[in-house]
Amino acid sequence: MFNLIANIERLAGSVSRFVSNSAAVILFALVILTCVDVIGRYFFNAPVVGAVELVRICMAGIIFFSLPALFFKEDHIIVDLIPFFRSGMLAWLLNIIIICVSIFVALTIADRVFDYAIRAFEDEDVTEYLSIPRYIVVSFITLSIYSSALFAIVRILAMLGKPGEVPSADGEEKL
Repeated sequence: MFNLIANIERLAGSVSRFVSNSAAVILFALVILTCVDVIGRYFFNAPVVGAVELVRICMAGIIFFSLPALFFKEDHIIVDLIPFFRSGMLAWLLNIIIICVSIFVALTIADRVFDYAIRAFEDEDVTEYLSIPRYIVVSFITLSIYSSALFAIVRILAMLGKPGEVPSADGEEKL
């Protein structure tokens, strides 16, 4: 059982790196787009048509492609107001509860976004200037949120296999 969880964790780590790299590529494309738009607008009086739409799509891509890696690596922001809750069996239990709540929230949001993707497909909804079908972008967002929930499930399975061990902020396990 633990061998299966370790293999799933390795696979999820590879997928996590892939989506993180995808977000980095999208960020690079956004930088290039912005530079070309600014140079075209101010030096040649010819801005990139639909640049605002492309920036919106790129921002959604960066945010939602980063989400699965965030869930898998537990790179959430943690504020330690009471350090007592960050070590030992109580911290392990609290992490399990927080991950379960995160999974529930992610699945609820993914279901709502999936409904929107279906509605956008049925209505043949397109973007304002470039007429990009909206369901394509929303489908990738939906897939990203579902995979985030899946990665959180992998994380919780790994934690259940190591009772009492809590990942620290620097990636090492605490006892």
